[in-house]
Amino acid sequence: MARLYEILGIPFGFVIALFYGLTGNYLLSIFCLTVIVRLCLLPSAISQQKGMAKQARLQPKLRRIQQKYAGNQQKIQEETQALYQREGTSAMTAGCLPTLIQLPIMLGLFQVNYHPFSMVLRLPTEVVTALKEAAAPFADASAKSAATRLELFALEHFSELDKAAIPGLTSEMIVKIEQFIERFSLFGLELSRTPDFKTFDAYWLIPVISGTIALAMSIYSLIRQRKTNPEMAKNPTMGCMLLFTPAMQIYFAFLFPISVGIYTIMSVSLSFVQMIVLNHIYSPKKVLAKVMVEETIYRRSKEENTKKVKAMQDADE
Repeated sequence: MARLYEILGIPFGFVIALFYGLTGNYLLSIFCLTVIVRLCLLPSAISQQKGMAKQARLQPKLRRIQQKYAGNQQKIQEETQALYQREGTSAMTAGCLPTLIQLPIMLGLFQVNYHPFSMVLRLPTEVVTALKEAAAPFADASAKSAATRLELFALEHFSELDKAAIPGLTSEMIVKIEQFIERFSLFGLELSRTPDFKTFDAYWLIPVISGTIALAMSIYSLIRQRKTNPEMAKNPTMGCMLLFTPAMQIYFAFLFPISVGIYTIMSVSLSFVQMIVLNHIYSPKKVLAKVMVEETIYRRSKEENTKKVKAMQDADE
C-alpha cells in the first residue's frame, strides 16, 4: 500500500511543485490542481447534464410502459431497458466518474503533503535524507506513521535543527524552506495536521465545511432530479445518497491532513458552481428543443432521400 501511495504521489507532486514554483503559494497550487481536474471532467459533466435533460422526454413513455405491463415487474424492466437503449441514454445519468476520480487525487495529495522537501521543494535526495535523520529524535517512535512523517517533523522543527551539521544544505535551500514554512498554514491552521475526531478544535471546521457544501450540492441535485426524472427521484436509494455523499466527505476529512480537506472543499465548491451554470446553459427545455429540431431535420432529410431514390427507380423503369 505504501508503494501505491508513492506512485500516486509522483504525478501530483510534479504538478504541485510546478504551480508552487509559479505562485509561491501551496494553497494556490492546490487550487490550480483543482481547476485542472474540474476542466478535465467538464466534458463528462456536460454529457451528464444533457442526459438528465433527455430523461424528461422519456417520462411519458416510461409511464405508458408501467401502465401497459402493470403487475409484471420483469417485463417493465425489460421494456424500460429497451427504451433506454433506443434513446441512447440511461436511468443513472449522474455517473460515478467524478466521485471515483477524487480518491486517487486525495491519496496523491496525502503523499505530497507528507513529503514537502522531496516532492514540492524538490531538494536533492541526500539533503532530504539528512533532514529526515536530523528530525528522527523529534518523531514519536511508537506512532505507526512516524516513518512517513519524518519530512514533516523536519519541517515543523526546522528552527531547532543544526543546519550546519546537515550535509549539502545551502543557505539558498534554508531560505526556500523557511519561506515554505511561513506559507504552510491557513488562518493559523497547520496544513499538515489531521483533524482528530475525539478532540473538538478549530480543525473540525474543515470536515464541517466539506460536509455542508456536499449536502447543499446533494439537495440541489435531488431537486433537479425530481424535475427531470420524477420516477427516479422516488427511488429510496436517492434519499440514501443524499446523506451518504456528505457523510463520506466528512469521514475522509477526518482521515487526511487538512490540506487534502481543503482540496475537497475547493473541488466540491467548483463542482457545485459548475452544476448550476450547466443547468442554466443546458436546461431541459433548451436541450429537448435542440434534440427535436435535430430529429425533425434528420426525418425530413431521410424523407427527401427516400423520395429521390424512388424517383430514380421510377425513371429507370
